[in-house]
Amino acid sequence: MELSENVSQKHIALDNNISTQTVMRAAEGLFVYNKTNFHYLPQNIAFDDFKSGKFATSGMSMILIDSVNHRILDVMKDRGAGQLRAYFNQYSPAARAAVKTITVDLFTPYRAMIKDLFPNANIVADRFHVVTQAYRELNKVRISVMKQFGSDSKEYRQLKRFWKLLMKHENALDYMTSKNRINFKHAYLTDKEVIDRLLALSDELRDAYAFYQVIL
Repeated sequence: MELSENVSQKHIALDNNISTQTVMRAAEGLFVYNKTNFHYLPQNIAFDDFKSGKFATSGMSMILIDSVNHRILDVMKDRGAGQLRAYFNQYSPAARAAVKTITVDLFTPYRAMIKDLFPNANIVADRFHVVTQAYRELNKVRISVMKQFGSDSKEYRQLKRFWKLLMKHENALDYMTSKNRINFKHAYLTDKEVIDRLLALSDELRDAYAFYQVIL
């Protein structure tokens, strides 16, 4: 999910087995009709931003969810750190103190706010965002290694051709079927053998790949 694009909205929809249109309707409906109980919060909550278009001035809003039953608790019209702090300050100290875990993305201002307003809450990194960040970093390393070899090199072409294999979970690779790989001088290689040859090109790439696989 790019994080700044429409991905968070899709993630909410997929995670709750609903359509993105349903997310939008729920957001608009909650904002207009929902009367929030500022004296209660579940022990485990999550909040995530989503692209809301004209619904918000910035085009991005924030949804508050009970992370146990996935029930939508509220929708915050703006995701800015100041606006979120003002919103959560409306909850009573007892309600905020009752929260034990908050699942959130990697956006740093959220973490500072959580520490200040939710004294008993542990922050749980949203796995979706963690995987996305690891994906980005692996791809960034791959491109960097490509540039080190130069666009006329066989290594450059190999890394460009087989980038999708690098992004797969290693359990999803074909370990059995050998195919004619034009970028490896027509050698017959399995997916795993292609990966091994790509990782042999760079220690940095090998390390980034290993970390990515752990995150997956």
